[in-house]
Amino acid sequence: MSVPKRPGSGEPWPVRLYTRTAALLPREYRDRYVHEAVADFARIHAEAEAKRGRWAARGVAVWGLLDLWIRIPAEHWDHWWSRRRRLRLNELRPTGGGGGAEMMRTWWKELRLATRALARRPGFTGVATFTLALGIGAAVAIFTVVNAVLLRPLPYPDSEALVSVRHHAPGLDLPELTNSPGTVRLYRTQSRSFSGFAVFGTESRNLLVGDRADRVRVTAASPELLDVLRVRPALGRPFTHEDAAEGAPPVAILTWPAWTSRFGADPAILGRSIEMDGQTVEVIGVMPEGFAFPTPEPIALVPTYVDPDGRFGEFGLNALARLEPGIGVEAARQELTDLQARIPELFPDIDAAFLEQAGWNASVERYQDRIVGDVRSALWIVLGTVGFLLLIACANVANLFLVRAEARHKELAVRAALGAGRVRLAGGYLSESLLLGLAGGVLGMGLAALGVSALVASGPAELPRLHEVRLDGTVIVFGAALSLLAGLAFGALPILRYLSGSFARVLRDGSRGTTVGRERHRTRNALVTVQLALALVLLMGSGLMLRSFAQLRAVDPGIEPEGVLTVALSTGDARDNATRAAFYQQVVEGVAALPGVTSAGAATSLPVLPENTNGSSFDIESRPRDDSDLPPVAMYDWVAPGYFETMGIPLISGRSVERADHEGGRPVLWVSESFATTFLDGSALGERVRFNDHEPWQEIVGVVGDVRNFGLKEDIRPVAYLPMVVEGVSREELARMIVVARTEGDPAALAPSVRRVVTGIDPRVPLTDTRTMKEVVSASMADTAFTMTLLGIAAGVALLLGAVGIYGVIAYVVSQRTREIGVRMALGARSGDVQGMVVRQGLRVTVLGVGLGMIGAFALTRVMATLLFGVSATDPVTFGLVPLVLAGVALLASYLPARRASHIDPTEALRAE
Repeated sequence: MSVPKRPGSGEPWPVRLYTRTAALLPREYRDRYVHEAVADFARIHAEAEAKRGRWAARGVAVWGLLDLWIRIPAEHWDHWWSRRRRLRLNELRPTGGGGGAEMMRTWWKELRLATRALARRPGFTGVATFTLALGIGAAVAIFTVVNAVLLRPLPYPDSEALVSVRHHAPGLDLPELTNSPGTVRLYRTQSRSFSGFAVFGTESRNLLVGDRADRVRVTAASPELLDVLRVRPALGRPFTHEDAAEGAPPVAILTWPAWTSRFGADPAILGRSIEMDGQTVEVIGVMPEGFAFPTPEPIALVPTYVDPDGRFGEFGLNALARLEPGIGVEAARQELTDLQARIPELFPDIDAAFLEQAGWNASVERYQDRIVGDVRSALWIVLGTVGFLLLIACANVANLFLVRAEARHKELAVRAALGAGRVRLAGGYLSESLLLGLAGGVLGMGLAALGVSALVASGPAELPRLHEVRLDGTVIVFGAALSLLAGLAFGALPILRYLSGSFARVLRDGSRGTTVGRERHRTRNALVTVQLALALVLLMGSGLMLRSFAQLRAVDPGIEPEGVLTVALSTGDARDNATRAAFYQQVVEGVAALPGVTSAGAATSLPVLPENTNGSSFDIESRPRDDSDLPPVAMYDWVAPGYFETMGIPLISGRSVERADHEGGRPVLWVSESFATTFLDGSALGERVRFNDHEPWQEIVGVVGDVRNFGLKEDIRPVAYLPMVVEGVSREELARMIVVARTEGDPAALAPSVRRVVTGIDPRVPLTDTRTMKEVVSASMADTAFTMTLLGIAAGVALLLGAVGIYGVIAYVVSQRTREIGVRMALGARSGDVQGMVVRQGLRVTVLGVGLGMIGAFALTRVMATLLFGVSATDPVTFGLVPLVLAGVALLASYLPARRASHIDPTEALRAE
């Protein structure tokens, strides 16, 4: 076996790469070509670098590697083909000197010829390049998002070992539960699957820098978090358990962006005090540049206290753990499932029967999967969609290539008769297709960069890791591979179609005007059929998402969002609830007095968005339950006077909220209609409920309409509304309220006036999340709208490309059948007959394409079932209208050349022949 010699360390890296790549070729190629090719490559590379510089030499390296892996095997195939046909052709190349150099010179010559050939046809080149750029750009843009969100590991060492721990209690009808101090203690002391177990949460705090107060996010975490992530501060020190002890002086570790933007990257920041929520906080560290915790852009990390002897209840702690080496997710999940049986033993106040009735269990999943959530299926579906779009674009360009190849068929036959090898002829096609693929890739990458910027700017805020979406090396390699594969794909079709058969029949056909036979159109018709079928599948997906969006918009949220402005406020200090309530009441009254405002109110959360929504079990005084019975569960919220009226929530019975309710701390509350129906058989007024054993009974004084608090897609849940202050009840959530105001004009224009009202009462309280209620409702549909928009754009481009494809084929058929049509019209055929003949050909292709597309749509749209709302994956309206739209567009594309054919002058057509 002959193997190229190992290059010395002094050789340029392209030469070393070329030599090592050549060693992977089969022995037959190495023995015949490679020694000489390596020497020639090294010499040509050195000459290119000396004459034209380093980048020219790198271009030589790229084409040299393509030559090594495409040309040599292809010429071997050509040699086999020639022997099989017993044709007397020149030897492939001499075994003596100059073979490798000649191969390189031939390659460069064909590239120059291909470049000139494409330049002489700017229309063809421009259309083909732009068509490819659309497909490649769309695919690269979506792959950029998929790569950042799904494929790229989290930015921590050994991130595959990071897992999230959560709990489930389907019997209690509560959303997924996080962790409590008790479960944290359970896993830290009893589990053997984790090398570290940390808890964290995202909080909002008021940050005062100078005279400027801002509402910022911080990550409150246990001291174990940085050890679990295996990250250390770039400056200062991490948290200790003393920092997280109850009553310890508050400290913080700034993130790098906050340190550079808010504190001027001052290295003396360590030991400096800043003010958060009215407290003096010492800065003890700065996280490294590039560190990004997967929560929405915190400016700092602060320690959180977890009671080491904590109770099983009071859930609300997100858990992040690192698996022990050799422990998988399934093993950890099984261990935690087994540990749930020990809960009654470790927590005597929890009954085993209660856990069984609640269906209590724990789950462990990779943290990256937890972050991604339901977005995974949507992103893969969109990526598959743009993959279809790229196939349509390649089919369109392949059709253009087939037309050009057919026009040059006789030329190729003559060149073959004069001794040109089939590989030499194929090289011209491949050179042109690769150049077009490269040009389409370059333009497509530019379009992808614009598309990624648009996606990041307009993507829903709920899209995880959105701030990590960017073009990187992986994306560039993906784009380059797509360009190369696309060029090879559509360049191979004319080679297989026109270079795999005999040229003798072509040479015998001396009549220039002979009508082209049906078999000559089959490949192009097949490509158009595929285009139409793929376009139909994309249109079906887009139509289903459009129908889902329409169904979602038709859902009644239970409120009247038109004309309502929402502004979030937070006192951010140690005020008691009565003082806070007085402040919010003063703000509500000041906003209600503004010109154009018809009503104002406040609440701790907004409808249709589950942010800051609370849930709890409760007791009903008139319906005592046994300890073995599961308690009823409902959501609850705090409201200020005017909230129901401002949001348009109807009062069904009883009275509304009054100022005296919170000022007197009255033990009253309001419930939703579903609460009254579910738990009290509709007779709610006068009943008393209690959310905790140590709190007072609260009387129901009003029943209001149902609101979709968890989003338009979710079922209505029972809700209770409490006044801002109830004697004997203390809630930390009252530190943040959302003021709502209904106005007769544009609600967005009211924001500056609301800001002046708040500043006039307390300039240290910042305003955050100023939005109209219509924007809030739209945000709840953002994921559906985002997916619908992407699929709609892809489907629109696919429809356009499909129409262009069928138009191009029919127009070319008309041009080839000009003489035949002229004869028909000379013998008495009418314009309508000619139009019908041409349209029928387009109709056959359309019917076949629609039929195949319907089969594909029935199979593939079921994948979208999880993304749909109120619409089945085989929605009859969509499956009935979309084929009609596609067929109508395709027939219009067929009619235009048919109309031109019917106006052919028979005399001119026959004279031209």
